Amino acid sequence: MMALEAGPRGQPTGALRSIPTGAPLFRMGTPAHSIFAVRQGMLKNVHVSVDGEETVLAVHTPGELVGLEAFGVRSYAYDAIALQPVVCCELSLPTLSEQSTRVRELAAALFRVLGHAAEPRSPLARGTARQRVTAYLLDLARRLEAHGVDTRRFSIGLSRQELADLLDTRIETVSRMIQRLHREHAIHVQGSSVSLLSLAPMAHLD
Repeated sequence: MMALEAGPRGQPTGALRSIPTGAPLFRMGTPAHSIFAVRQGMLKNVHVSVDGEETVLAVHTPGELVGLEAFGVRSYAYDAIALQPVVCCELSLPTLSEQSTRVRELAAALFRVLGHAAEPRSPLARGTARQRVTAYLLDLARRLEAHGVDTRRFSIGLSRQELADLLDTRIETVSRMIQRLHREHAIHVQGSSVSLLSLAPMAHLD
């Protein structure tokens, strides 16, 4: 699906795109001519090595931007894959430059979003296994809640193997820690969904 989204004065500001689960929004190496604002669903950034090995770099939630390298390079540096059905707004850089009467308005809105995107976040691949898993779940819940998503129960997004890659640990460690938090009633896990019960941040070890 692709449709023009109207701005406050009726002018189109971008194209809405729907991406089914498992499909790419864009692939590494393809021309970087647009940035994308996630409106619904979640995406993962994946780097694929020359040997075909995949590494998860990040997860994007509603309200976040994907493909920011379009501002500085000619091709995307990673694959962006839908973890669940995704709706995003495509902002073509040529289109933005052509809408000269609205450049100032669009730039102001974009800088506000970029400001949030640039806020420092705690490194996830740091500390004990418990700290890493806890940090991921709390960070994901905070980001979803900030954009109006109901976090009483939400999708973890990644598979256990992908989460282990992101947290720089082993799949057995991630699975064991999630099961332990579930037994301790810190979280409630059902399939790929989780509810936060008494989960609380833990101080990182230096």
